[in-house]
Amino acid sequence: MAKSTTATCCITLPLKLEKWQSDRLEKRFELARQIYNTLLRFELNKLNRLEQNATYASVMDGIHRLLDEGKGGSAEVKALYKTRNDMLWEAGFSEYGFKTDIKDFYKHFNENIGSHVAVHGIAVQAWTAFDKLFFGSGKAVHFKKRGDIRSLKGGSVSGKSGGSEIMFKGNYVEWKGLRLPIKLDPQNDYENEMLSKRIKYCRIINRPGRYKPHWYVQLSLEGFPAVKHNADGSCHHPLGVGNVGIDIGPQTIAYAANGEADLRVLADRVENIERQQALLQRKMDRSRRATNPDNFMPDGTIKKGVRLNWVKSGRYLRYQNELRYLQQRQALIRKQQHNELANYLLTLGDRFFVEDMNWTSLTHRAKKTEISEKTGRYKRKKRFGKSVANRAPAELVNMISLKLVSRRCAPLNKVPTGVRASQYNHITGEYRKKPMGQRWNDMPDGHRIQRDLYSAFLLQHTLPDLSGFDDAALHDDYANFVILHDAVIQELPSRSKVLSSMGIRRSAS
Repeated sequence: MAKSTTATCCITLPLKLEKWQSDRLEKRFELARQIYNTLLRFELNKLNRLEQNATYASVMDGIHRLLDEGKGGSAEVKALYKTRNDMLWEAGFSEYGFKTDIKDFYKHFNENIGSHVAVHGIAVQAWTAFDKLFFGSGKAVHFKKRGDIRSLKGGSVSGKSGGSEIMFKGNYVEWKGLRLPIKLDPQNDYENEMLSKRIKYCRIINRPGRYKPHWYVQLSLEGFPAVKHNADGSCHHPLGVGNVGIDIGPQTIAYAANGEADLRVLADRVENIERQQALLQRKMDRSRRATNPDNFMPDGTIKKGVRLNWVKSGRYLRYQNELRYLQQRQALIRKQQHNELANYLLTLGDRFFVEDMNWTSLTHRAKKTEISEKTGRYKRKKRFGKSVANRAPAELVNMISLKLVSRRCAPLNKVPTGVRASQYNHITGEYRKKPMGQRWNDMPDGHRIQRDLYSAFLLQHTLPDLSGFDDAALHDDYANFVILHDAVIQELPSRSKVLSSMGIRRSAS
């Protein structure tokens, strides 16, 4: 099936299911997991046979040798990559090849899993894993554990393919004889406008709940998302005009726009759940050891070199579900807060500038071992892994980018880090590197400006070609920015959550 070239938006609606309907869905998701793992094993065996091919092995050796020599961009390595890609294609490693291969595995379960879910859902998921392995940053493909498949796509329901499997029928979804009622609000104008669009795909989604799974249907619709309106007909989130500069960190966000500036904690309602997770994982480990004593060595380590069968007690499964629910609840709170903040930021302007950060690199531990000059002890190698995981700054940036596209605005401008917004001083025109712990800039005019807010102000005045800053506009708007900055700094200590990285101390009250 050709990929759609038209705009796409989504709406997710809850399903109102009885116990037997939820059980049937769980059964089908488990069958889908088994089909996925069977296809994955088949493709891994095929890859193993290809790697034993002398020509393929020679090509891969040449690629690794050139990469080790630092010649990753040379014409020679590009030619080797092309040869490797041609061999992968001929061996059937493509999305089309995976869709062809899966036809031999789902027929035994045709009463529950049909061709559309298998070909357009499961096979595409499997190919995505191999695509990252071959052409992306993936290092391995992994089998799905029980409960790991969270959504199944049911193919096109546009009417072109007559054999669609998961179909939207107004107030319910039909899937292989199973009718799944949808919870709809007839008075919701946003829902009504979205459901009037042509439906491209239906997807059934499973999310963990505290006591039972929650089920949703997600509709992929043609066109741009509907704009929400108030009761009086006015736009609920009116689009602003002008530049907005965003300086986003692992835990905080500073923004500057015409008439407003602020420094906030990202997703401040998201709690630090590491302690709760550790306690649950400890309980799960004790339960697993009690029910599987023969799988452990006398020193407590897991036996290696033999196939182990694991028994999960009812208590272990309850702990496992509680852990999933805890993580899912955090993710939903974070997504809701990011969505609210993104909507608000779009009311401030329609052109956004943010530094192009590599968030993945910030989550890795430092490689260099250093000793502190003050204490003589080894410095910690931890960086920002937990902060990035809890606050998800990249998710917010991506959400703003998608909303700009849906509102027909200019794309999000990702400013190269070489512009060095944190080092520039527009008054002196000089760059000066500052340590991470220095949260304030002492300006030549006598003002003390918070580092993140000043970076956002600079990014707001980035040149159109993203090569530097508009010094004339910076000088014109600086006096007004200082007023906005001082108001934020004065109000920050009274907020419920203030981080040390802001350089602000909370008031005693």
